[in-house]
Amino acid sequence: MKRPWDAIVWWEIRRVPFNLVLLVVGVLSGLAAASIAGRIFGPDQNMGNPLFATVFYAVAANFCYTLGWITELLWAWGDTTKTEATRSKVFLAGLVFSIAVTVSPVIVFLVIWAKRLLR
Repeated sequence: MKRPWDAIVWWEIRRVPFNLVLLVVGVLSGLAAASIAGRIFGPDQNMGNPLFATVFYAVAANFCYTLGWITELLWAWGDTTKTEATRSKVFLAGLVFSIAVTVSPVIVFLVIWAKRLLR
């Protein structure tokens, strides 16, 4: 039986790369969303300051990331040998989902823009 700390350490070592991936995707997504929104709503439209939303998203993403090792400990009842084999799959699924959430504003703006072009 492995100690629960083994799972926590495994997850926490990967927190920085997770955040870096989301940072890069978030910056690119934000630039793309701003560009598309400018085309939809016009360049003179004030979209506000995105700082609050960015900080909120970063905190929420890290809270959800922490749920990764918390739920692993709950599923394994503290015996992390039971979940060790699926840990990397859960991490990858969470990363892909987080990237999808981060890119979703671009997709929404693209759909709105396409609808306007088709009118």
